[in-house]
Amino acid sequence: MPHFEYKVKRGPGDVTSGVMEAESQRAVIASLRDMGYFPISVRETSTAAKRDPLRYSLIRVKLKDRNLFFRQLANLIESGMPILRALNTLIEQSSNPKMGRILEDLRESVQKGSDFAEALEKHPKVFSAMYTNLVRAGETGGMLEDCLWRLVAFGEQDEELRGKASSAMVYPAFLLFIGSSAIFILVSFVFPKFLAIFDDFNATLPLPTIIVMAICKFMGSFWWAVLLGIGGAVYLFARYARSAHGRKRLDKVWLRTPVLGGVVQRYEMAKFARTLGALFDNGVPVLTALKITSDTLSNTAVSAEVDRVHARVAEGDSISQALRDSQYFPPLVVNMLAVGEESGRLGAVTKRVADAYDIEVDRAVKAMTALLEPIMIVIMGIIIGFLVISMLLPMLTISSQVR
Repeated sequence: MPHFEYKVKRGPGDVTSGVMEAESQRAVIASLRDMGYFPISVRETSTAAKRDPLRYSLIRVKLKDRNLFFRQLANLIESGMPILRALNTLIEQSSNPKMGRILEDLRESVQKGSDFAEALEKHPKVFSAMYTNLVRAGETGGMLEDCLWRLVAFGEQDEELRGKASSAMVYPAFLLFIGSSAIFILVSFVFPKFLAIFDDFNATLPLPTIIVMAICKFMGSFWWAVLLGIGGAVYLFARYARSAHGRKRLDKVWLRTPVLGGVVQRYEMAKFARTLGALFDNGVPVLTALKITSDTLSNTAVSAEVDRVHARVAEGDSISQALRDSQYFPPLVVNMLAVGEESGRLGAVTKRVADAYDIEVDRAVKAMTALLEPIMIVIMGIIIGFLVISMLLPMLTISSQVR
């Protein structure tokens, strides 16, 4: 269906512009008049997706883009601007083409009479069930502005937590890349040049040198096959990790891995508590809140535990009782939730748990990084040292024979 760009007025008010999807220009004019607007101009236009569908499909809406949208929308609504006009303003300011197209869809849905929460539900990959339910609760209770600010706080805390974990892994990843590249270049291109020298002198070679020479001969001839093999292995692993079965298996492995498992568990506890607290503060029922929280968790093993808790709460148990025999939820979380249930302040308590685990995640990531860096340096040093010594030993033997 074609898209039409329009400019309209309502009485002596300001001119409003937008984009509408319709069968014809006449249908757009009729729809605008039914909404009480006076059309100034209506012309067919093309969207970013029509102009370049491949480029449009490759553009991602990042967590940062979503957080910026909610912050700007909260500021505009707080200043007294109607939501439709606020969306028009944000469309003009959007620098992400895909996010801009989503905002246009939101505006069109609101123009046609949908609630803002219903409009968000049409884009589940960008706005999860947690966001739509919080917005619906805010609209129902007449507290949309407060709800949006809570979403802003929630999103920015999540973004900060992810940023800390990502930035902490930059240096170890850099060390791994540099060390692996150095080993690959030495074995594939540098050390093979020494093989001819050893053959000319017919020297007796020690075992380490024989092993390295065999590796060098293979890499010198088939380095491209090794690169293809590594690339294929990475592709197959990524494909397996994205499958339902593979993700479940790997998520359990991550939780059982020393050091890394502690980071993953703390991150999931922080996300669980923050999501649950935000939902409780906005009056979302317990069973609905647990279901939404389960869907927002990254680790499927922890998510399955929350689904089990949901089933037990539906049967009449409290959340803390259902969590007591869980293998992934530590006693601190269980006991804090029990206190919150007893005092009737479950929302406030879960947010305190989230704040505590935010700090724990930061500490765990720093500890893991501090442990990884020296381990990686030692391993790379041992490998490169073994390779260099393996090449130097025959040199010493040849030098003694020449004398």
